Amino acid sequence: MFKKIIKNKSGFSLLEMLVAVTVFSVTVVSSTQIFSMIVTGQRGSMAAANLQESMHYAFESIAKEIRGAVVSNGECSSLIAPEPEAVNKVYNTTTNAEGDVLYFKNSNDVCTAYYLNNGTVTVVRGNNIAPTTSSKVTVSNLDFVMVDDSIGAFHSVQPRITMRLEVEADGKGITKQKMEMQSTISGRYYE
Repeated sequence: MFKKIIKNKSGFSLLEMLVAVTVFSVTVVSSTQIFSMIVTGQRGSMAAANLQESMHYAFESIAKEIRGAVVSNGECSSLIAPEPEAVNKVYNTTTNAEGDVLYFKNSNDVCTAYYLNNGTVTVVRGNNIAPTTSSKVTVSNLDFVMVDDSIGAFHSVQPRITMRLEVEADGKGITKQKMEMQSTISGRYYE
């Protein structure tokens, strides 16, 4: 009877066991790789979203002040050294060692200048200097392109500024996102 029990029991052969282990290993390794790719992609997209949100705040605060600019007719050029010659009614630009400088008189009649300072967009309002961008991002290029009437000219164009910058999020690997951003802001000043 004992011999009949042993003969009727069939087990796994070594070959069947190797095939099962191989299939299981391939399944585990591929699912681990897929999970790793998903996590890496999610980190990259979260870093890009954080960078965009941080810069969105900076753009909005700058745009709000630029929109409210009033005629300065060159009164605000003394904010920047060396003092440039103002040629436009509302907005004027010059260049410093790191890039473009935009200067104008804001809606509170305070002379204001925006410029790049050690990787941060900085604002000068009268005697106050403050960073505008987050310390978690580095701005590598800041350009201002303006359309405005010359001082003393007949009002023929709506003043506007196009602000373009290259920004990079601090981080390592995929979280070190780099973007170029641009926005055009139209002034509300009318003659």
